[in-house]
Amino acid sequence: MNIKAKERLLNVLIILGALVLLFVVGYPQYKESLPSKIKIGIDKSYASLPFYVAKEDTTRQYFVIEKIEPEFIEIEGDPLQGIKDGLYDIAAVSWYSFLMSPDYDGDTLKACGSIELKSGKVLDAFIVPEKSKIKKLGDLKGKRLGYLINDEYLVDLILSKMEEDEITGIEKVLLQTDEITTAFDDKKVDAIYLIDPYRGYMVYRNYKVLYQGLISYYIVPSMPYAAIVMRKNFLKDENRLGAIRIKNAIEATLSYMTKNPEYAKRLIVKINDWPSDGALTLNIRTPEYQRLSDINLKNVESFQTELVKRGISTCGIRPNEFLFDKTDFAR
Repeated sequence: MNIKAKERLLNVLIILGALVLLFVVGYPQYKESLPSKIKIGIDKSYASLPFYVAKEDTTRQYFVIEKIEPEFIEIEGDPLQGIKDGLYDIAAVSWYSFLMSPDYDGDTLKACGSIELKSGKVLDAFIVPEKSKIKKLGDLKGKRLGYLINDEYLVDLILSKMEEDEITGIEKVLLQTDEITTAFDDKKVDAIYLIDPYRGYMVYRNYKVLYQGLISYYIVPSMPYAAIVMRKNFLKDENRLGAIRIKNAIEATLSYMTKNPEYAKRLIVKINDWPSDGALTLNIRTPEYQRLSDINLKNVESFQTELVKRGISTCGIRPNEFLFDKTDFAR
């Protein structure tokens, strides 16, 4: 091989090396510039509200800032199972079901945020018509009690304690969300168990609170209500950048919601297509939204202990093991 041929070969190798170097250095930057597509399970309750807030044009559009392209998917059935089956990458699930079964097919679900019903701030109640003959809890004996599917476990926990007070024979009636305002007129139920925002909406509609604070009285004073969860393998292997981005967006959103509860109220009214009326937002109460570092593990443990006392088997792991660690999201 003559000198010129060697020089040409060397030039080609230099160019190829430069291209490889550009790819090695530039591809991660190119990948960082692309939006992350995230499937988010949602409904119209307070549990899903952080996802709506992150998408809305608040002072900061958190999904835009974190380069997230959200796909909102209406939750059908059990949201926990939907996460396990890959229908959603992230969703809010009840702590009750999460405590029962965080593992699935070699993977583990972990929480990156939480929603808690605090003692001293009542969000749940038995609701009856304004002219109902039901005046006290004992009058519910033998009556029909409506409830929403997401609250069935709460109704079961409450009714089991009421039976100890000889308030028995209550018939449970499952209602769809759009039935709560018509169920009394349609003679389907005698009372309805509701949690805000639905409790507040029914009070706004001039229905009467028979008894409130049932969770604090019959279950635990402060109850972890919903956990915002992802699969560990989604973060570790499948879409690490997307998982980090959605966690950051949700953290910022939860912080914003804590500081701006009135905005949360107005948005939940909008999501449910209710009247934009100050009297309505006055009747609605908000839960406590907690970032990963704010999750009250003591209250998680108290709830877990209460379930075990009642003979309800949880998975048995320690409360902190239900949570992601901050180091899990290190880039």
